[in-house]
Amino acid sequence: MTNYRFPEGAAIVFGGSGGLGTGIVDLLSKNGTDVALTYLKNKEAAETNLKTIEDNGKKGYIESVDLLDVAAVENFSNSAKEKFGKIHSVIFATGPFLHIMPVLDAKPEDFYATIDTDIKGFYHVLRSVVPILRDGGGGSITALTTAAIHKYISTDGLSSIPKAGVQHLCTAISREEGHNGIRANCVAVGLIAVGLSQEIDSPPGGILDQWMQQVPLGRAGAPDELFDTVVFLASENAGYISGQSLPVDGGYSA
Repeated sequence: MTNYRFPEGAAIVFGGSGGLGTGIVDLLSKNGTDVALTYLKNKEAAETNLKTIEDNGKKGYIESVDLLDVAAVENFSNSAKEKFGKIHSVIFATGPFLHIMPVLDAKPEDFYATIDTDIKGFYHVLRSVVPILRDGGGGSITALTTAAIHKYISTDGLSSIPKAGVQHLCTAISREEGHNGIRANCVAVGLIAVGLSQEIDSPPGGILDQWMQQVPLGRAGAPDELFDTVVFLASENAGYISGQSLPVDGGYSA
């Protein structure tokens, strides 16, 4: 395992109870940082991750947070700051269930829900954490998006369209907050053998087969290959990297 450097304080993982968030939380705490994480409904998974943090010798903090509730997001971020003294890294690892279909076949309410959860939710996160990072002298923001932003795949619009908004919000922060020592990057996730990609009901010839046929490496990514990339970008090891969208997709978007 690579040793990633973090300053004193804690990392926040929004969506830290999901398949991707769980691996990120584990790796962060293994690399010596306390971790605060949010969940929406899966309290059991969040409590398991809290125990993992503690087993790794660090302190943890969990709370159920609806990202569409501006006050709840702000209260959580401020509580994490009060508990740990400083927040140095923020990771956005959440997102709605993926509806795989032609974009105009989606129900309007499903399209609106993805926009709300991704773009509005991430905007609320940024409004709550950027002032905290400023006050602490800087830090990192890392958002998980999708490789389909870089190379669209048919029927994946409800994932890639909102995530494009997340990417542009990261770009805005990297430009507007760099002078405050704040970095912002995205990890454009390809087909990884964990998380939402495992929950897609895709028949033979469906989106997963289509995606795999376009991956030059010819395989799905291992979870650790994604987790390492996310934690690297969040860490001081990536201290001169900002405003980037790094695909972890086996060459799919090349």
